[in-house]
Amino acid sequence: MTKDQVRFLLSGILFGFLVGYTIAYALREPRVKQTAAPVPAAGNMGMSLGGAAPAGGPSSEGPPRGPEAEKMMARVFEEVAALKRAVEKNPKDSQALNRLANIYQDAGKFDQAVEFYGKVLLLQPKAVDARTDMGICLREMGKSDEAIKQFRTSLQLDPKHWQTWLNLGVVSLFDKNDPATAAEAFGKVEELNPAFKDLPLLKEAVRKARQSG
Repeated sequence: MTKDQVRFLLSGILFGFLVGYTIAYALREPRVKQTAAPVPAAGNMGMSLGGAAPAGGPSSEGPPRGPEAEKMMARVFEEVAALKRAVEKNPKDSQALNRLANIYQDAGKFDQAVEFYGKVLLLQPKAVDARTDMGICLREMGKSDEAIKQFRTSLQLDPKHWQTWLNLGVVSLFDKNDPATAAEAFGKVEELNPAFKDLPLLKEAVRKARQSG
């Protein structure tokens, strides 16, 4: 996973939805439907803005079919089993714990992801990526205030972590109706990562929120 795999609104949503849906099916759990995947912190699918599946996306009848989907599911089964064995052998294996958290986040199993991210942070309190990803999961669970608290802590540890600023801005704008905080956060994103292609969309969303307010 890389930090640069960031998607917002419609950017790459079909691919992200298909992959997440297949992983969720491999874990034998339902996928939270998404219309967007705006803010991954460490290369995960990121959190959604809620709503129905995008047009042309997978139906509720089942996961994508075919040899590639079957291979992906098999790889997920094998990796999860191997990671859990590693954690049983060494409960302080932060790398295995973090990978499990990432997989569950991608599958939309946010409560389980939070559990594993919490274990990572007990071992590595300054792990900004893990903390921010946990904040994403908390937001998906309807706990926006707790998510913002985690983002703020991440920014105290690393004020230049632009993905966290992005997360903070999205949650502030769409969940808390706080365009002032969102504008500040997106301004930091522009300062730290001016090439981020969805900045115009974010700025426009802030402008409309201020007008409607």
